[in-house]
Amino acid sequence: MAKADNLNTNPFERSQPVTQEFYDIPLLGQVRPDDPLSASGDYNLDALVSNFQHTDRHAVTLQVLDNAMQSSGIIKGDYLTVDLRIKPQNGDIAVVKLGERYFVRRFFRQNHRIRLETSDVSPSSLVIEENTPGFLLFGKVLSIFREL
Repeated sequence: MAKADNLNTNPFERSQPVTQEFYDIPLLGQVRPDDPLSASGDYNLDALVSNFQHTDRHAVTLQVLDNAMQSSGIIKGDYLTVDLRIKPQNGDIAVVKLGERYFVRRFFRQNHRIRLETSDVSPSSLVIEENTPGFLLFGKVLSIFREL
């Protein structure tokens, strides 16, 4: 393969399908190559930046699909960072999965029951048993990102 052909390939195309959906991409701020030839722009991006799958993930990013938490500052379309290791305490905002649907709600534990509350103008509660089939407590919401 000629040098010109190598530079025209798209470095973001995948030759193999992704088997997992989460990656850790470290934020470095700037990438400065040590090789003087690379500084001229004549380089392969793979040689400078490598991405790796991280199997021990502790946080995920989810998009909010409703306005049930609008009074708490979370609106439809926001992106939430959820820590999977932190079990929410009473009053925390948490993400749970019930069946095929995900919910972002204020979390309260009462004995073996969990109460999930919205924070909209007319709040509503959902009370479920911890061992309900299809119920999964993801974790605590740590941050909110909104596109402007």
